[in-house]
Amino acid sequence: MRALVMASLSLVLAACGGAEPDTAADIPTQGVARLSDQFTGDFALIDKDGKAVTDEDFEGKVMLVYIGFTNCPDVCPGDVGVMSATLNELGDKADQVAPIFISADPERDTPEVLRDYFGFDDRIIALTGSLEATSKALASFKAYAQKEELADSALGYTVNHTRFYYLTDRNGQPEYGIVGGVGPTELAALVRRSISQ
Repeated sequence: MRALVMASLSLVLAACGGAEPDTAADIPTQGVARLSDQFTGDFALIDKDGKAVTDEDFEGKVMLVYIGFTNCPDVCPGDVGVMSATLNELGDKADQVAPIFISADPERDTPEVLRDYFGFDDRIIALTGSLEATSKALASFKAYAQKEELADSALGYTVNHTRFYYLTDRNGQPEYGIVGGVGPTELAALVRRSISQ
């Protein structure tokens, strides 16, 4: 499955010769979908300190949103790592981005759990909430998340979920869905484009 996802992400490179390094990165066109206005990107959740947070708090910044869960064994840690590396790629432009992780497993992903999990990069804004609040948040990105019981596992269950980064404009309107598995250089190129618009 992972090989299939990676194959679908073979990049069509757009040359930007002569540009400054900050704008010269190639922008991927495969694995990137333009989103309609049916994606609202609305959420009202709490952060890793228990503080109430809504999408309106990030008005004026481009939001880079990823939906996952901390008990994910492989996919989410890699994609979260790419998000962190993308911020590094952006350099001084990173302060124009709100990198947001929304938990698809609010039963286990308490603020305390998120605080521990994201201790490696405090720039990432990790959010959780009640089942109702997180369901509404996921619905606003048209994201899928479904618990699957694991009979012989200490974890009890896993969460199957959509694997996308969502990129908004500065008004919080989702503009692009980017298939997880993209590298930080390519993701940073897409974010830079949104910043400059």
